[in-house]
Amino acid sequence: MSSWRESDFRERDRKDPRRWIGRGVHVWTFVSLLILLNEQRRDGVRCDQDCYGTYRTYEAGHPWTNYPDAWQWDAQNILMTVAFLVALAGSVFVLAHNRRRAVILTIASIVITAAFVIWVQVSPPVGSD
Repeated sequence: MSSWRESDFRERDRKDPRRWIGRGVHVWTFVSLLILLNEQRRDGVRCDQDCYGTYRTYEAGHPWTNYPDAWQWDAQNILMTVAFLVALAGSVFVLAHNRRRAVILTIASIVITAAFVIWVQVSPPVGSD
């Protein structure tokens, strides 16, 4: 447009440069859901046939991953569930147009998920003696 006479005086729809924040929060919520579903699958199997007390004679002194009733299985499951719920709360805050809280909750969810992943990776392998 060359002059104000040719203008229709409507505001142009400008894309919000911060829209990627909302998309990132929603993508992380989806990723944390996938991790949670994988943890639910993993928790359902636990140590399966390698467990002491089910298919093998119960013996004390082995790594916790060899016992189906070890508290660590439940703690890992709860940790990932909390991470997903925090991510979900972040998505709700994005929908409520409160980006600051959404970002804080998403970062908290990422930190909790990182702690979960590290804990799972350093846990003794199932069936190890």
